[in-house]
Amino acid sequence: MDLLVPVEILHLYPHCFHLDEDQKPVYWVETRQSDWLCDKLNPGDIALDIGAAFGVITAALSKKVGNTGRVYAFGPSRTAQTILQHFSTLNNRQNVTVVPKAISERIEHQEFFEYTANNELSWASDASSLVFKDANPTHEGNIKYTVEVTTLDDFVTSLEIEPKAIKMDIEGFELYALQGGKETLKKYTPHLCIDIHQDVKTGESALIGVEPYLQELGYHLEMEGHALYCTPYKS
Repeated sequence: MDLLVPVEILHLYPHCFHLDEDQKPVYWVETRQSDWLCDKLNPGDIALDIGAAFGVITAALSKKVGNTGRVYAFGPSRTAQTILQHFSTLNNRQNVTVVPKAISERIEHQEFFEYTANNELSWASDASSLVFKDANPTHEGNIKYTVEVTTLDDFVTSLEIEPKAIKMDIEGFELYALQGGKETLKKYTPHLCIDIHQDVKTGESALIGVEPYLQELGYHLEMEGHALYCTPYKS
């Protein structure tokens, strides 16, 4: 897929840069995840990119659902929102809605740490996160501000939409976002692709809580690397 890419994204993903056989620059960023999600979508569908960061997967989803579909790209990071919006505008992605909110298990306002990228942490803004308990990031230059948090159920209900596929990459809040979307998962059974991190509350792998929760809701799970692919049994 050919895209115009903001220079900020090129700086943030240097490890994903390659040259193809024609010496054309290409970026391989979460290709397996985006391919899997796109395979579950059709033109006109609704997709959610929760933890969209700079919009790499958002772009792929946007192309697949087409002009009659829509992608809602969530992310409370101010830096990520700016780059994501620029990315979408550059590529005329009119079916992308940037949602400046975090997703968790309850509706509230919460503090958010945004890490500033530097030479050692080129992708730092991509891994910014809600604050939990005594979180105290040590990276110089980080900033903290209050963001709006909503639930998946509230968002889906308020817009009266039916998501067909959901990608989630939210730095250890996976279980809590899923808990806040229980009715959505039961009613619409969307396909899920979830990046598994260390749970922000337990310090253990989020998979420990996510796996039984989704299995009880009727999902077949397949773990590949750090990505969990979740298929509803009825599909």
